[in-house]
Amino acid sequence: MLTDRPSPRRRRQRVRHALAGVTALALLLVTSSPAPASARTRPYLLGDSVVAWSEAAIENRLGHTGLVIDALACRGVVASCVVPGQGTRPPSGLSTIKSQRGRLGDLVIIELGYNDRPQRRAIDRVMQELRDQGVSRVAWINLSERRSGYRDTNRALMAASLRWSELRVLDWRSYSAGRGSWFIDGVHLTSKGKQAFAHFLAQSIARLG
Repeated sequence: MLTDRPSPRRRRQRVRHALAGVTALALLLVTSSPAPASARTRPYLLGDSVVAWSEAAIENRLGHTGLVIDALACRGVVASCVVPGQGTRPPSGLSTIKSQRGRLGDLVIIELGYNDRPQRRAIDRVMQELRDQGVSRVAWINLSERRSGYRDTNRALMAASLRWSELRVLDWRSYSAGRGSWFIDGVHLTSKGKQAFAHFLAQSIARLG
């Protein structure tokens, strides 16, 4: 028995129609799927070994927010210390911020100061760079004062918050006061301290809105 076969022209038309349908479906899927958050829409946490060694606890508490964590041992605000056993210095906070130009979002959180005890000029250099990059909110975590010398940096941070309207100081010093079991050496944290720090950070970010 003979059957009607479509002409070559009709076969080409059917192929074109099928391809058009596939393309339309692909476009629909792409446009209907939510785009992943870019770095410019996520909070950015810049820290030293306190954050680096607490990263798992912080991610467990704040991973859902898309928080970007950039933390290195021995990092300072404008001058980093030598990493023990390596003989190298990590990039400072200021140089790291400069390297992130165009990639920082609305909120930058800074946990730095233990390694170079910054004063007015260093803090202002960081704040000016962030303002130049269009960062509208800066939250700076102050220092535990269990070691001598950090009180002056905390005072400098409070004074800076009066000069820079976008700066808020997150008061880890008061939050951790009297909590000796949270600390190994007055700066770095025990397992309990890491959990407490992550809770403090989550609570602080929520209050910032």
